[in-house]
Amino acid sequence: MNPLDALKDFIDSYPQPALMGQPQYDWEPPRVASGVKNRAARLKALGNAVDPLQIYPIMYAIKLIDDYLRTKKHLVNWPSHCEVNA
Repeated sequence: MNPLDALKDFIDSYPQPALMGQPQYDWEPPRVASGVKNRAARLKALGNAVDPLQIYPIMYAIKLIDDYLRTKKHLVNWPSHCEVNA
C-alpha cells in the first residue's frame, strides 16, 4: 500500500473533536477548566503543537505532483542521475 494511502486511512480512523459551536462528544475532555495549575502556559504550549493531520494536505500535494511527473516524464528532459525508476 502506498504510504500516503496508509496515512489517509489512519486519518479517516482518527476521531476528530467536535467543531466550534457543536456539542462535544462523550469521549472529549471538557473544554473549560478551573483551578488547573499553569493553565495559561499549558494552553499556549498546546496551541503551538503540531497536529498530525496538518501534514496530510502537504503530503497529498507532493503525491499529486509526483504522480503527474511520473506519467509525464517522457515530456521532461530528466538528467540521468534524476531518473525515476517506477
